Amino acid sequence: MSAFKNTAPIVWLLISIAVFAGGMIMLLDVKLAWNMIITSISIMLVVVGIMYLSAIFLKKGESKFKELGIGILSLLGGVFTYLNPQYLKVPFSFAIGMLGIIIGCFVLLSSIKLKKDGASWVWTLLVALVYIGLGINMAFLTTTGRIFGIIFGVYLIFFALNIFGDALVSLMKHNDGAKKAKKHIRVTLPLVFAAFLPMRMLKKVNALVQEEPDALLLLEDHSIERTTDMEIFIHTKEGLIPGMGHVDAAIGECVYSYGNYDDSTWKLGGFLADGVLVEMPKTEHVKQALKVEKKILMGYGLALTPEQKKGVQEQLDDLLSHVLPWEPKAEQADKGEIKGNAKDFEDVSSQLYNDAKASFYKFKQGNEFKTYYALGTNCVKLVDTLVGKTGIDLIKINGIITPGAYLDYLDRLYDRGDSIVVSRTLYQDIENKREKEIAVSPA
Repeated sequence: MSAFKNTAPIVWLLISIAVFAGGMIMLLDVKLAWNMIITSISIMLVVVGIMYLSAIFLKKGESKFKELGIGILSLLGGVFTYLNPQYLKVPFSFAIGMLGIIIGCFVLLSSIKLKKDGASWVWTLLVALVYIGLGINMAFLTTTGRIFGIIFGVYLIFFALNIFGDALVSLMKHNDGAKKAKKHIRVTLPLVFAAFLPMRMLKKVNALVQEEPDALLLLEDHSIERTTDMEIFIHTKEGLIPGMGHVDAAIGECVYSYGNYDDSTWKLGGFLADGVLVEMPKTEHVKQALKVEKKILMGYGLALTPEQKKGVQEQLDDLLSHVLPWEPKAEQADKGEIKGNAKDFEDVSSQLYNDAKASFYKFKQGNEFKTYYALGTNCVKLVDTLVGKTGIDLIKINGIITPGAYLDYLDRLYDRGDSIVVSRTLYQDIENKREKEIAVSPA
């Protein structure tokens, strides 16, 4: 890993230059960019076809129809795509445009929610209208290619600057000016890709454990003692929706989590609900997540300066000044307010109360967190608000932050080796009996 950290900045500088060049080509000459994309796709299809056809001669005594079929289809697809690029360009522009419209509608719903909660909403509305307008233009109007070229070109340029900034800060480890400048630019992976990163992390861990149950133990490293002031947890488990992940943060020995914990207020299956802030001991939180919810957690430890710690604490105090206590059913039963035994209630908030000694709060009118919204005011939004004073804050160019976007960002900061993210720990319930904390890469 140390060798990688020493050589990576040069490699990423070269990558940033290549991405920047691609963005400029897309921005200035969309026709040339499309030709390059079509040619690349055609070549890849032809190469795949040749590989599958070559595999026919390597297999002995087995059916070869699958390789033959895929090989021929890939070859024909590559040639057809090269000769008839319009059949790829038009559907691709339509799909991107429809995606923009869908995202715009989600952001529009977020602006409506914010207005209802009495929070700032005008900027979110403008973002939604831009997405919808550009989506309609790309999907249905004649300027689709040009509009797509401008948008994608600008994105690639900013993404290249983002990569360049990471590499530059790594090369100039002791330059405070470079570090401060880098904090102002953060372009995330596209939503479609970032959303599935926690699921990918889970699959990799499961595959490793299945192949060699004790392999994770070989990666354990306690040779370096690190002091952390905060830890950000990325949760994931089996299933499509749970696999998308959840994010919460530990400040000292106390974890703060935000979500739709009051299932009596759920709308659209929990997509909208009353926003609930949960406060619980870190040790109990980890134990409950592993043993009760059967999750895996990736924890990223942050070492903060005194100024950063003060900023985080001030942000937390401000959040707590806008909440009122709320009691889940198990707590109400404990206090005799409703009939029943606290242990008999199985909703998530009652489980956290019983197993993690959690306390619960709801937000007052006028706060953006009053209503939970899965694609806007969600768990990541609250953690991003808490840790924003540390320099770990994402510019939401797509209007939505996912747990996967946070996972990607934190993982890259840790791999860089000179950021405030100083530890990466996998919390995995081994054999349903023990928790193991192992430093391991999720990607």
